[in-house]
Amino acid sequence: MAYQFDNKLFVRSNVCLPCNSIGFSLKNDTLVCDSCGTVFDAVTNKGIEGSCVAFPKESISYTVSDDKITMKLEDVVAAHEKTIEPN
Repeated sequence: MAYQFDNKLFVRSNVCLPCNSIGFSLKNDTLVCDSCGTVFDAVTNKGIEGSCVAFPKESISYTVSDDKITMKLEDVVAAHEKTIEPN
């Protein structure tokens, strides 16, 4: 997922293993899992409340060129692997 918050772009893994979600919504300064409602801080990505707080969404390295976000496949895979492991 990619989102802009406080004039900064964030790119993170978009999966929640325990509840099988692949969707999050940006609500104020938090990311909320569309399936279970777990809440994460939009900047630090630290879990705030909910059943999946031990699975923060890992950041993915990226570049922006000509209004396009580009990521390396290995960075996406690495972020996904970190996201599905509890912290």
